[in-house]
Amino acid sequence: MKIPPGTGLLLVGSGLYWVLASPLIGWFSVLDSGQVHLSQLGITLVLATGIACLVLGFWIISTDFEELSKLFLRNDGWIFTIPIALVVADIYLTLIGLSQGAWEQNPFVASAVLIGPWAVVPFVVSYMALSEGLALAMLSVGKWLFGGARPSKYMPFALICGAASFGPISNAELLAFPGADSGSYSIGITIGMITLSAGIYFHFRRTRMRD
Repeated sequence: MKIPPGTGLLLVGSGLYWVLASPLIGWFSVLDSGQVHLSQLGITLVLATGIACLVLGFWIISTDFEELSKLFLRNDGWIFTIPIALVVADIYLTLIGLSQGAWEQNPFVASAVLIGPWAVVPFVVSYMALSEGLALAMLSVGKWLFGGARPSKYMPFALICGAASFGPISNAELLAFPGADSGSYSIGITIGMITLSAGIYFHFRRTRMRD
Protein backbone atom coordinates (compact mmCIF):
# COMPACT_ATOMS: atom_id res chain seq x y z
CA MET A 1 0.00 0.00 0.00
CA LYS A 2 1.36 3.39 -1.04
CA ILE A 3 1.83 5.82 1.83
CA PRO A 4 0.41 9.30 1.04
CA PRO A 5 3.08 12.03 0.96
CA GLY A 6 3.22 14.05 4.15
CA THR A 7 2.27 11.17 6.44
CA GLY A 8 5.77 10.67 7.84
CA LEU A 9 6.29 14.37 8.59
CA LEU A 10 2.85 14.63 10.19
CA LEU A 11 3.56 11.64 12.44
CA VAL A 12 7.01 12.92 13.42
CA GLY A 13 5.71 16.42 14.10
CA SER A 14 2.75 15.26 16.15
CA GLY A 15 4.84 12.66 17.96
CA LEU A 16 7.46 15.21 18.93
CA TYR A 17 4.71 17.57 20.06
CA TRP A 18 3.14 14.96 22.35
CA VAL A 19 6.49 13.83 23.73
CA LEU A 20 7.19 17.45 24.64
CA ALA A 21 3.66 18.04 25.88
CA SER A 22 3.83 15.30 28.50
CA PRO A 23 6.43 17.02 30.74
CA LEU A 24 5.10 20.47 29.83
CA ILE A 25 1.65 19.52 31.09
CA GLY A 26 3.19 18.86 34.47
CA TRP A 27 5.20 22.09 34.30
CA PHE A 28 2.17 24.11 33.30
CA SER A 29 0.12 22.53 36.09
CA VAL A 30 2.67 23.84 38.55
CA LEU A 31 2.31 27.32 37.05
CA ASP A 32 -1.47 27.25 37.20
CA SER A 33 -2.95 24.06 38.59
CA GLY A 34 -6.48 25.17 37.73
CA GLN A 35 -5.81 25.02 33.98
CA VAL A 36 -4.77 21.40 33.44
CA HIS A 37 -6.15 18.31 35.17
CA LEU A 38 -4.30 15.16 34.09
CA SER A 39 -3.20 12.17 36.14
CA GLN A 40 0.22 10.59 35.96
CA LEU A 41 -1.32 7.75 33.94
CA GLY A 42 -2.70 10.30 31.48
CA ILE A 43 0.70 11.96 31.10
CA THR A 44 2.28 8.52 30.52
CA LEU A 45 -0.30 7.72 27.83
CA VAL A 46 0.45 11.04 26.11
CA LEU A 47 4.16 10.24 26.17
CA ALA A 48 3.62 6.69 24.86
CA THR A 49 1.43 8.00 22.01
CA GLY A 50 4.11 10.49 21.06
CA ILE A 51 6.85 7.84 21.02
CA ALA A 52 4.70 5.53 18.87
CA CYS A 53 4.08 8.34 16.37
CA LEU A 54 7.79 9.17 16.25
CA VAL A 55 8.82 5.55 15.61
CA LEU A 56 6.27 5.09 12.82
CA GLY A 57 6.97 8.53 11.36
CA PHE A 58 10.75 8.04 11.15
CA TRP A 59 10.17 4.63 9.56
CA ILE A 60 8.31 6.13 6.58
CA ILE A 61 9.66 9.70 6.45
CA SER A 62 12.06 8.94 3.58
CA THR A 63 9.07 9.04 1.20
CA ASP A 64 8.36 12.64 2.23
CA PHE A 65 12.00 13.69 1.83
CA GLU A 66 12.06 12.24 -1.68
CA GLU A 67 8.90 14.16 -2.60
CA LEU A 68 10.24 17.38 -1.07
CA SER A 69 13.55 17.09 -2.94
CA LYS A 70 11.63 16.94 -6.23
CA LEU A 71 9.58 20.00 -5.31
CA PHE A 72 12.54 22.05 -4.09
CA LEU A 73 14.46 21.37 -7.31
CA ARG A 74 11.74 22.97 -9.43
CA ASN A 75 12.30 26.47 -10.82
CA ASP A 76 9.70 27.76 -8.34
CA GLY A 77 10.76 25.36 -5.61
CA TRP A 78 11.06 28.24 -3.13
CA ILE A 79 7.27 28.47 -2.95
CA PHE A 80 7.07 25.06 -1.27
CA THR A 81 9.16 26.39 1.62
CA ILE A 82 6.44 28.92 2.52
CA PRO A 83 4.89 26.67 5.24
CA ILE A 84 8.28 26.45 6.98
CA ALA A 85 8.85 30.19 6.64
CA LEU A 86 5.43 30.88 8.20
CA VAL A 87 6.25 28.65 11.17
CA VAL A 88 9.60 30.36 11.75
CA ALA A 89 7.96 33.80 11.47
CA ASP A 90 5.18 32.79 13.87
CA ILE A 91 7.57 31.49 16.53
CA TYR A 92 9.91 34.46 16.13
CA LEU A 93 7.12 37.04 16.47
CA THR A 94 5.62 35.07 19.37
CA LEU A 95 8.93 35.23 21.25
CA ILE A 96 9.16 38.98 20.61
CA GLY A 97 5.61 39.43 21.87
CA LEU A 98 6.23 37.38 25.01
CA SER A 99 9.39 39.36 25.72
CA GLN A 100 7.25 42.52 25.62
CA GLY A 101 4.66 41.10 28.01
CA ALA A 102 2.07 39.90 25.48
CA TRP A 103 -0.11 36.91 26.39
CA GLU A 104 0.36 33.68 24.46
CA GLN A 105 -2.92 31.76 24.05
CA ASN A 106 -1.23 28.36 23.67
CA PRO A 107 -0.23 27.33 27.22
CA PHE A 108 2.33 24.81 25.96
CA VAL A 109 4.17 27.44 23.94
CA ALA A 110 4.20 29.78 26.94
CA SER A 111 5.48 26.96 29.17
CA ALA A 112 8.17 26.01 26.65
CA VAL A 113 9.44 29.59 26.59
CA LEU A 114 9.58 29.68 30.38
CA ILE A 115 11.52 26.41 30.54
CA GLY A 116 14.13 27.48 28.00
CA PRO A 117 15.71 26.62 24.64
CA TRP A 118 15.69 22.85 25.21
CA ALA A 119 11.89 22.96 24.91
CA VAL A 120 11.52 25.81 22.37
CA VAL A 121 13.80 24.30 19.71
CA PRO A 122 12.01 20.90 19.56
CA PHE A 123 8.68 22.73 19.40
CA VAL A 124 9.92 24.70 16.39
CA VAL A 125 11.03 21.45 14.71
CA SER A 126 7.64 19.90 15.54
CA TYR A 127 5.68 22.78 14.02
CA MET A 128 7.90 22.80 10.93
CA ALA A 129 7.36 19.07 10.37
CA LEU A 130 3.61 19.39 10.90
CA SER A 131 3.34 22.38 8.58
CA GLU A 132 5.40 20.89 5.73
CA GLY A 133 3.72 17.50 6.14
CA LEU A 134 0.28 19.09 5.87
CA ALA A 135 1.41 21.04 2.81
CA LEU A 136 2.53 17.82 1.11
CA ALA A 137 -0.76 16.17 2.01
CA MET A 138 -2.70 19.09 0.50
CA LEU A 139 -0.75 18.74 -2.76
CA SER A 140 -1.89 15.12 -2.91
CA VAL A 141 -5.46 16.10 -2.11
CA GLY A 142 -5.37 18.67 -4.90
CA LYS A 143 -4.20 16.06 -7.44
CA TRP A 144 -6.95 13.70 -6.28
CA LEU A 145 -9.66 16.36 -6.54
CA PHE A 146 -8.66 18.15 -9.74
CA GLY A 147 -6.24 15.86 -11.55
CA GLY A 148 -2.52 16.21 -12.10
CA ALA A 149 -2.63 18.43 -15.19
CA ARG A 150 -4.75 21.34 -13.93
CA PRO A 151 -3.45 24.34 -11.95
CA SER A 152 -6.49 23.95 -9.66
CA LYS A 153 -4.64 21.06 -8.01
CA TYR A 154 -2.59 23.67 -6.12
CA MET A 155 -5.66 25.29 -4.57
CA PRO A 156 -5.63 23.17 -1.34
CA PHE A 157 -1.92 23.97 -0.89
CA ALA A 158 -2.60 27.70 -1.37
CA LEU A 159 -5.51 27.61 1.09
CA ILE A 160 -3.50 25.80 3.77
CA CYS A 161 -0.69 28.35 3.42
CA GLY A 162 -3.25 31.13 3.88
CA ALA A 163 -4.61 29.43 6.99
CA ALA A 164 -1.08 28.94 8.36
CA SER A 165 -0.43 32.66 7.97
CA PHE A 166 -2.97 33.43 10.72
CA GLY A 167 -0.33 33.16 13.45
CA PRO A 168 2.41 35.38 12.02
CA ILE A 169 -0.05 37.94 10.63
CA SER A 170 -1.90 38.26 13.95
CA ASN A 171 1.36 38.49 15.88
CA ALA A 172 2.71 41.11 13.48
CA GLU A 173 -0.47 43.18 13.84
CA LEU A 174 -0.38 42.98 17.62
CA LEU A 175 3.23 44.17 17.64
CA ALA A 176 2.69 46.91 15.06
CA PHE A 177 -0.69 48.19 16.32
CA PRO A 178 -1.01 47.30 20.01
CA GLY A 179 -3.84 49.78 20.52
CA ALA A 180 -6.08 48.63 17.66
CA ASP A 181 -9.51 47.12 18.37
CA SER A 182 -10.48 43.50 17.67
CA GLY A 183 -12.42 44.45 14.54
CA SER A 184 -9.36 46.00 12.93
CA TYR A 185 -7.29 42.93 13.80
CA SER A 186 -9.89 40.59 12.27
CA ILE A 187 -10.09 42.59 9.04
CA GLY A 188 -6.32 42.82 8.72
CA ILE A 189 -5.81 39.11 9.41
CA THR A 190 -8.53 38.11 6.93
CA ILE A 191 -7.12 40.34 4.19
CA GLY A 192 -3.61 38.99 4.78
CA MET A 193 -4.71 35.34 4.68
CA ILE A 194 -6.78 35.83 1.51
CA THR A 195 -3.99 37.78 -0.19
CA LEU A 196 -1.40 35.07 0.50
CA SER A 197 -3.70 32.25 -0.66
CA ALA A 198 -4.65 34.11 -3.83
CA GLY A 199 -1.04 35.07 -4.56
CA ILE A 200 0.18 31.48 -4.32
CA TYR A 201 -2.67 30.11 -6.43
CA PHE A 202 -2.30 32.70 -9.20
CA HIS A 203 1.46 32.11 -9.21
CA PHE A 204 0.81 28.49 -10.16
CA ARG A 205 -1.76 29.53 -12.77
CA ARG A 206 0.74 31.90 -14.42
CA THR A 207 3.59 29.40 -14.41
CA ARG A 208 1.31 26.66 -15.73
CA MET A 209 0.11 28.91 -18.57
CA ARG A 210 3.74 29.65 -19.54
CA ASP A 211 4.41 25.94 -19.74
